[in-house]
Amino acid sequence: MRVSSKVECGIIALVDIAVNSKNNNIVKLNAVSKRNNISAKYLEQIIPLLKHAEFLKSVKGSGGGYVLARDPADITINEIVNALDSSILAPSEFNDQLEQTAIETISECLWKPVNDFLQKFSQNLTLKELADRFTEKQTASLEPMYYI
Repeated sequence: MRVSSKVECGIIALVDIAVNSKNNNIVKLNAVSKRNNISAKYLEQIIPLLKHAEFLKSVKGSGGGYVLARDPADITINEIVNALDSSILAPSEFNDQLEQTAIETISECLWKPVNDFLQKFSQNLTLKELADRFTEKQTASLEPMYYI
């Protein structure tokens, strides 16, 4: 499975905003860009898609930026992926020149079960779970290491 950089960067941006907007903090696009080493210009192309899908709200003014529009526990990865690139979790399409029985067999035995699993998995994984896991890993990496 090949995930586009737009989807990956969109998920990273949402996780970053979820983690850094706690306590009603407003997150600036440039801060997301620097923390995650993603081009700010590239994020400027992705953020409108996330706003249109109602994951983000923008805050205007000199202290402006972005906050989540919904609780991260209510945002599934499936929703995010579909908002950024609906073809990733869509059923596979085959070349019409291939033998139809082979296409049907491969689709039935391989692609449909794989797609069904990905759909179910991504519908059950929330932005909150990703943000919590990120915070755990970040906290663990900051703990001092004691050597004997």
